[in-house]
Amino acid sequence: MMRFACISIVVLAACGGSTSSVEPDAALSDAAVVAVDAAADAPKAPPARLQVVGSQVRDPLGVPIILRGYNWGQWGTMQPQDAADNAAQGAKLVRIPLRWWGEWKPGVDSYSQAAPGHIDPAHLTVLDDMIAKAAGQGLWIVLFVDSNYGQGANDRTDNFWTNAAKKQEFIEVWKFLLQRYAQQEKIAAWEIMPEPRPINASLDEVREFYESIIPPLRALDPRTPFVIGPGDAYNLNKLASAYTTVDSNIIYTGDYFIFSNELARVPDIIDFRAAKNVPVWVNQIGIQSGDPDAELKARNLLSALKTNDVGWAWWTYRGQTLSPDQHGIYYQDADDNWIVKPVWLALLGSFLR
Repeated sequence: MMRFACISIVVLAACGGSTSSVEPDAALSDAAVVAVDAAADAPKAPPARLQVVGSQVRDPLGVPIILRGYNWGQWGTMQPQDAADNAAQGAKLVRIPLRWWGEWKPGVDSYSQAAPGHIDPAHLTVLDDMIAKAAGQGLWIVLFVDSNYGQGANDRTDNFWTNAAKKQEFIEVWKFLLQRYAQQEKIAAWEIMPEPRPINASLDEVREFYESIIPPLRALDPRTPFVIGPGDAYNLNKLASAYTTVDSNIIYTGDYFIFSNELARVPDIIDFRAAKNVPVWVNQIGIQSGDPDAELKARNLLSALKTNDVGWAWWTYRGQTLSPDQHGIYYQDADDNWIVKPVWLALLGSFLR
């Protein structure tokens, strides 16, 4: 024991023949404290992040990655097994919401003006859990903050384009989240606000809204991509209006809910991506399960996106509906039990690998 202590403190006490009155065990304890303090003071390595390179998204090793997975779109519906199940199916990503300043079912809105970040702490606890479970299964995470008041849903004129105070609070929400999750692994991107649709602002003014928010957020996080899209509720036909030169670390997006012609918007994605040399990822793709030819249309679209290396997140994994004919891989019965749609689970799974 004495020999080990003597070797351990040789730098501090020149132990071989020293006449110091310091006890070896005491010196060893002091050295251990110094080492612990130094380790605590050492800067923590930043978590790995995705990279935007031209029209590609690349993983932290520089390998192109196609982000396909699910929306955990309905607040509070995630189940403990969802992350593991998604990963086992081959999903690489989940898109996770925080809903803030809007009109939803009771308990969904996280807005709390006086709380840190203007976010209700109970909602943050739920959000922390969703992110931790997804990251724990190796899933990349796109976090979006949905504000249907702010985005101008339902022709609302009190929105982020007319209410400067609420816009500033929204910026503070994002600053809070970027700082909270600065060391969180598996953050793929920050999706600032989905589906902007202000009736009192042009497409250019929608882009300028994002351009005004990105710089103060980029100052806090110089590495993680942002996701933005065009006005008219993320209309893929209008992708060109979203293009910005304010920041190059951008992934562009839009909604792709399937209606009569399931392939109609694929050229909009491919042409914009080629013209601007930027990545496009579809934040929501889906169809109501009971629509005519729903499975065929979904398969046709997913095949086209796979052929063209376009990533997507399916809307949605769990739908809060009593009908199996609505959106969702799962729906609920009258007793709130979750019921899987096996045909749809298998269909999506065949395109996730």
